[in-house]
Amino acid sequence: MEKISNFQLFCMLSLLTLPVAILEQPHRLLHIAYHNAWLTFIPVIFSGALLILMYSHIIKKSSQPFPLLLDEHLGKFLGRILGSVYIFIFFLISGFTLRVFIEYMKMNVLPLTPISVIIGVILLAGFVAIKTGLESIARSCEILALMIMFFAFFIIMISLTNNFHFERILPLAYLDYKTFGKGVCMATFILGKMMPVLCLAFFLPKKETARTIMNKVLFTYVPLLTLTTFAVIVTLGSIPSLNFVFPTVNMIRLARIGNFIQNLDIVFVAIWIMGIYGAVTIPWFMACFTMQKVFNLQDYRFLAAPSSVIIGILSIIISQNNLEVLIWSLHIIPYLVSIFFILIPFIIFIISLFKAVPDIPAPEPANSPDPWYKPATPG
Repeated sequence: MEKISNFQLFCMLSLLTLPVAILEQPHRLLHIAYHNAWLTFIPVIFSGALLILMYSHIIKKSSQPFPLLLDEHLGKFLGRILGSVYIFIFFLISGFTLRVFIEYMKMNVLPLTPISVIIGVILLAGFVAIKTGLESIARSCEILALMIMFFAFFIIMISLTNNFHFERILPLAYLDYKTFGKGVCMATFILGKMMPVLCLAFFLPKKETARTIMNKVLFTYVPLLTLTTFAVIVTLGSIPSLNFVFPTVNMIRLARIGNFIQNLDIVFVAIWIMGIYGAVTIPWFMACFTMQKVFNLQDYRFLAAPSSVIIGILSIIISQNNLEVLIWSLHIIPYLVSIFFILIPFIIFIISLFKAVPDIPAPEPANSPDPWYKPATPG
């Protein structure tokens, strides 16, 4: 039976939320709250805590991991249909994350490199991890997560100290309630990407510890994203930042140590690539695992190869140019994540309020047959 440790789950959830958020969230929030965008992350401590409470309650009231908990709370017929939809959603999230990475590399690092090469490298790493199982994914995330967070904080602080212009955040807190509320919602939705915890928590030694782990991710996300957005505003300015697709990268390009160590953005690139590996692979694993349970398959590992083609094609056809990727990022992905990773779990949460806690939790290993699987009889 596959098992992951508490620290490995923390690393996996951190890679689901932080690498892409550092790149995209400042840009999203700048379009809403401008120079006060950094303030919208502070109330996320409370809204994120409510989201975590919802996920932890669903885990507590469920005896089986996602997607089988859909059958448990919604009935087998509706649960299997909804589970089938989630397969596509996980593929879409994985493909979009890969496409964001492609656009970044194409615009800032390797403009003349064919995108097929970039896609192939990331998908090869994800394929090997999924083929070897959940424990392999967890161990690789364990190695990457802390290193990514440390270097991200280090580079952002260097950029901030070299180009600090306090007047760019003035007037302070000058925004109406509607704008502030919209900004808080936009800053909170990214935490919905922790929704795979409804599955991963059942691979812990004690699933009840998932709430504490999610709280640690929350108290990592809020300070880091507040600092990143604040640094973008005081170094570049809110209005100039609107003209950049990835203002975080433009801010990091200003980082230097003394007069002799410059162009530190290449360090950010190298580290961010590793973070994207986790952000692509974990939803990919969730799609394969969900497919196994929904269709009563013996294992999910053999799905790694054919599903890699699906993700690769999705990352290409999802948009034709940078502008369409930006539209997806600002107007489609936030609603998609909010509906499938927050709203639908909230409905399950309401249903679970009227159910008793299961007496005997029954976690399932990912490589064991489904309890409803019945081999075909000869003849």
